[in-house]
Amino acid sequence: MTYARITLIGNLGADPELAFDAQNRPRLSMRVAVTERPRTANAEEKTTWYRVTVFGRAGAEDGKSRPEKLAEFLRKGHEVFVTGRLEARTYDAKDGTTQIGLSVVADEFVLLKYRPRDAEGGAPAREQAPRPAASTDGGSQAAPNDLDDLPF
Repeated sequence: MTYARITLIGNLGADPELAFDAQNRPRLSMRVAVTERPRTANAEEKTTWYRVTVFGRAGAEDGKSRPEKLAEFLRKGHEVFVTGRLEARTYDAKDGTTQIGLSVVADEFVLLKYRPRDAEGGAPAREQAPRPAASTDGGSQAAPNDLDDLPF
């Protein structure tokens, strides 16, 4: 079996969307923008958008599934770390052309930087993100919360 695995660090382009299928299984969908910084003075930043989906199981033991828990915290602009399976899909754009969209089915998902909601949202500001959600494959690896210490 082969598949393309990808790791992303980027920002949410909008609030995530929580939905349930016919069997009441939750899924959280979101758009993540990954911006490459220019390596030369003349180059421009390049942003690539990915559709990321986190799937869950119906009837979680503690009452809420992983997608439902993430939906409580995630908001537009939050920085996230995602690993998962990369999928390319084609779609018809508004201008009639056929485009390729990049989707990621998340295995691991970590909220890196938490920005407070505005005054109406009522959520308090936090310095650290909540504990990372457990991966669905049973692994215990999580991304470090402070990526500035990495040597590359």
